[in-house]
Amino acid sequence: MSGMECPYCKSQMERGSLRSRGGVYFLPEGEKIPKLYLDSQFKKHNAVPLPPYWYSTSVEFPEAWICRNCHRIVIEYEEQ
Repeated sequence: MSGMECPYCKSQMERGSLRSRGGVYFLPEGEKIPKLYLDSQFKKHNAVPLPPYWYSTSVEFPEAWICRNCHRIVIEYEEQ
C-alpha cells in the first residue's frame, strides 16, 4: 500500500506505527490524568487506552500515518 491522503491538508501521508515503552492513551482536554492504568480509571476520566495495552502479553503496535506537511498523525484503534 503506498500512502494515504491527509484528511486535513490533502498531502500524501507516510505509513508507520505508533510505539511506546509504556501505556499509551488519549486523554480529552479538561480531564485529569488517571492515577492508575485501570479500566475504571480510564472510564472515569473519559480516556481511551491505545495499543500496546499495558496488561497485554503480546505487543502489537497500531498502524499510524504521519503527515509531514501539517504535522499530524492519524491512527485507528479498536476498543478493548
